Amino acid sequence: MTTEENKTIVRRFYEEVINQGNVDAIDELMDTEHQDHGEVLFGSVHGREAIKQGIIAFTTVVPDYHVTVEDMVAEGDMVGVRGIMSGTQRGALLGVPATNRLMRWQGIAMFRLAGGKIVERWFNADSLSITQQLSAPS
Repeated sequence: MTTEENKTIVRRFYEEVINQGNVDAIDELMDTEHQDHGEVLFGSVHGREAIKQGIIAFTTVVPDYHVTVEDMVAEGDMVGVRGIMSGTQRGALLGVPATNRLMRWQGIAMFRLAGGKIVERWFNADSLSITQQLSAPS
């Protein structure tokens, strides 16, 4: 696959899966044995079914979750993304009851692709910003 084809696959992950909520598209975009290397708040999971369940659980709490891709670079089988995440907390998140406030934070992710599928993802979100927004007084 070319770097442009790899970028297209990653872009589809954000647009179709995250922004449009089509978790079934994961079957086409991710390897069955996909491995996530997450950060402290959201952890790491193995397998695309676990990714689906994680997205479903998160979007139950933050139903309008959206990622705006600000930058995307690629070299070889790797694609890097810098994005801005946002959404309204409508349910308990990290032990904090629903605030019904719009949250906004930044994050980065690196994807490794093989055979036209995402096989690994490393990501880190601005956890400090998330926890500060959850604990801010109403």
